[in-house]
Amino acid sequence: MTQHLLNRTKCYLAGNIENSHAPDYWRDVVKNELKETGITFFDPLKKPFMDSVNEDKEHIAKLVKMRTGGEFGELAKIMRKIRVEDLSLVDRSDFLIASISAKTASWGTAEEVFWANRMKKPIFLVVEEGRRACPFWIFGTLPEDQIYDNMKDVIAEIKKLDSGEKTMDLSRWKVFRQEYR
Repeated sequence: MTQHLLNRTKCYLAGNIENSHAPDYWRDVVKNELKETGITFFDPLKKPFMDSVNEDKEHIAKLVKMRTGGEFGELAKIMRKIRVEDLSLVDRSDFLIASISAKTASWGTAEEVFWANRMKKPIFLVVEEGRRACPFWIFGTLPEDQIYDNMKDVIAEIKKLDSGEKTMDLSRWKVFRQEYR
C-alpha cells in the first residue's frame, strides 16, 4: 500500500534556463511521473508569485537583447527580482531536484543547490553527462548519494521514499507531520 509520505511537501526544480534548448522538458517529466505523490512542485518557469514574470523563451530573448544592447541597469533590476523569487522558493521547499550539465555553467542553479545544501535540505542532483563527469567541487559539497546519473533514478528514489520503501535520512529531511502541511 502506498503511503504517500511526501504528500503536500514542496520540491523546487532547479536547472539551467538561460542556455537550455528545452528547460521545461525534464521538469514536465518529473511533475508528470510524480503526480500521484501529491508533491507540490515549484517550477521557476511557472512561478507561483502573483507578480512574477515567467522565464519563457520570449522573456529570455528580451534579457539577451538587453544584455547585448548594454541595458545593464534594467537587466540587473529584472534579474535581482528573479533571483530573490527563486531563492525564496528554495527556502520554502522541503527538497530539491536539480539538473546540471558538467559542460555548461549555470550560475543560478549552482547558487540554488548550494543555498539548499547550506540549509541541509535533501537534494537530488542529476548530472546530464553522468556522475563520472560531476564537477569535483560538488563532490566536496553534497553527500555523494545525492548525485545521480539520470532523472529516471531520481524519480524511482523519490517514489521509494514516498511509499516508505526507503527510509528518509532525518538529518536532512525536515518534513512536517501530515497535519501541519
